[in-house]
Amino acid sequence: MHNVPTIFDNSLFKLKIKHLHHAVIQLQALLNDILWQRLGLFSRNFSLQVHHDFTKCLAIESHIEIDPEALPFKHHSFDLVVSAGPLMITNDIPGVLKQWYATLNPGGVFMASFVGEDSLMELKNCFLNVEEALSLPHYLRFFPTVATKDAGMLMQRVGFHLPTADRTRHVFQVESLSELLSILRAMGGSILHNKSNTVLTKKFLKAVEEEYFKRYSSEGQLNVTIDIVCMTGWAIERYAEERIQQDTPKTIGFL
Repeated sequence: MHNVPTIFDNSLFKLKIKHLHHAVIQLQALLNDILWQRLGLFSRNFSLQVHHDFTKCLAIESHIEIDPEALPFKHHSFDLVVSAGPLMITNDIPGVLKQWYATLNPGGVFMASFVGEDSLMELKNCFLNVEEALSLPHYLRFFPTVATKDAGMLMQRVGFHLPTADRTRHVFQVESLSELLSILRAMGGSILHNKSNTVLTKKFLKAVEEEYFKRYSSEGQLNVTIDIVCMTGWAIERYAEERIQQDTPKTIGFL
């Protein structure tokens, strides 16, 4: 067993998600819409499906709440898995992907969307600039995000066949830095706990907001970049292995 660092407190997230910020609701809708558009390209009908988002899991027309890192489903349960968002607050992404892979029937499809890549690049740059201007050390303040190429590699590592990953960039606006930070808190992972115990002072945050308006604003509002990473993988490989094991003598080896 490998040790996975705990970055996201999923139990705390469940409490916060009951009082969703309107921006989080809009983000969830965006994550869903992107996947539904891609799913519409399939001519195949998926009879057994599971849809997982921030708040609940919809499995065969039944709503259930699940632990995003310990799935309750049996192996070979679904033909299609759609995950819109939860991977962005997952501590052990490879472990969760492996669990989802196991739930797929032979020939099943897994699709996921989540916030990743260069999201919040404006805010991150402003923090760095202010820290340099005030001669402060740089701290890891933001929750980590997954790059598009890494998402594809993770899918391949778990065993998905024909893994694909891409991103779409979206820009929205907020009126102030405090509004943006409140949205991040509502998402369950804003600024990471700083091991140096350095508190973000009002003076520091004011300087960040001034830098933000100076560099990344338009029409009196702050621009916020969000990259949505989407990935798709198939369980075809396992299907081929099972057929080979059924149709060939046990003495034949595999490459």
